[in-house]
Amino acid sequence: MNPGTIATAAYQDSPVAEYRGNPLIEALPPIFTEREAAQAIARYPEEPVGAQTMDGSIRLHCIDRMRSVIQPLPIHLELEAAVSLVLRGGYVGRNPMQPATVRHLHGLSTGKQVTEGFTSTATTFSLVGLSGIGKSTGLEAILRLYPQTIVHRSYQGREFVQTQIVWLKLECPFDGSLSGLCHAFFSAVDQAIGQRRYGDRGPLRGGVAGLIHRMEQLASTYYVGALFIDELQHLRVAKTGGKDNMLNFFVNLLNSIGVPVVFIGTNSMIDLFGDVLRNARRACGIGLYNFRQPASTDAAWTLLVDALWRYQWVRHVEPLTQEMRDLLYDLTQGVTDFLAKLLILGQRYAIQSGTERLTEAVLRHVASTKMQLLQPALAALRSGDPKVMRRFDDLLPSEEHMNAMMLMSGTTAEVSFLRELRSPTNVPIVKEPVIADDFNTEIPAPLQPIADQSQQAKELASQEDPLQALHQAGWMTRDALEFSPTYRLRSSS
Repeated sequence: MNPGTIATAAYQDSPVAEYRGNPLIEALPPIFTEREAAQAIARYPEEPVGAQTMDGSIRLHCIDRMRSVIQPLPIHLELEAAVSLVLRGGYVGRNPMQPATVRHLHGLSTGKQVTEGFTSTATTFSLVGLSGIGKSTGLEAILRLYPQTIVHRSYQGREFVQTQIVWLKLECPFDGSLSGLCHAFFSAVDQAIGQRRYGDRGPLRGGVAGLIHRMEQLASTYYVGALFIDELQHLRVAKTGGKDNMLNFFVNLLNSIGVPVVFIGTNSMIDLFGDVLRNARRACGIGLYNFRQPASTDAAWTLLVDALWRYQWVRHVEPLTQEMRDLLYDLTQGVTDFLAKLLILGQRYAIQSGTERLTEAVLRHVASTKMQLLQPALAALRSGDPKVMRRFDDLLPSEEHMNAMMLMSGTTAEVSFLRELRSPTNVPIVKEPVIADDFNTEIPAPLQPIADQSQQAKELASQEDPLQALHQAGWMTRDALEFSPTYRLRSSS
């Protein structure tokens, strides 16, 4: 992700007694109410009011605006509260105004940990969910509520020269190696402070142990508020002993260094903690937050569909009927990323083909052609079979294929409150149907009927090696830009 902001410390008294007299906490933004958090998290780009009169070539560029929409949901409010607790709670035991903290830091710098008088108050939580469900996007929106780095000069009349890194977000290396994590940490610190000081250094003496010690020193020196480790499911492929070594390292950061560690990954991440009780306890910490696959009737899913449906640049906006809602759910299975891709690709096709409206036929056509690579994963989700669903991540196309796909070629009360965030002047979601005009609305038939394709997707998903089966069946290609021939621009003449 992009580096966060660097701010100069401005202190505010905290209403929480445990937080008072601690410059690391008092320099943070005030604790948000739910309404304040929702308003800060929300991102609603300019809606296409009157844009339908623009030339199609211009509107094609506007469609991607949908990617930046962030509609706050109840899970976002829960997650914001958890991040707020973790950041502030971890700093309680690391108050730089306390002698015990100073002794502890000095011990770390000399390689001799001093634990007398130091008690870690760091805690953690785990964030899990399906790929594409919105975990990382939601978390990054919440982290943006805090400056990433705060520069201190003085506190309560005393000199206090300190650079504080409020948060760091890393991705677990694809091979699950500790050395890779350490190097990613050094680069992230450089980004946070806006200098190239640690990431470009050569190998340290002592191998991995030396890297770990250096990482612990920096985490303490810069008073890192919390370390967010994404894609933790990569530990599944770590070499023998690698998984336990990394999990033990995280526990040491929590207990001995006092830095909170938050774990983010797909549902398969949970298995990493199940065999070690200590790690299972630490992984949960203040809770396990699950971005679950919503049901089609969930109020949060309805809210998300309502928000995205507004961003249409086709000339004629179809009414958002219950039949259309059911279709959107069936074609995406409640996965946020899939929904955005379907609506973006559907609009591109509608504009380029001259159809100029998102109809059931258009959406089904796009789903069966441009999004063909997602069908095995969607079939796995539709099956509801835990055995098949556990292979969900393995059934997704590679990042290269996903990017190429996009090329041109809570409670009812909570949801009601969140809906109020939208400006009353926005364009209403539902519009009256428009009588077909002189545009050619014929939709080319897919290569394969939807029902047959869905059945084949289920069969491919159940194979011992789904990726190999996809290649053999012609569903995945070695060339990321090679797509189904049915998805072609048609002349509107």
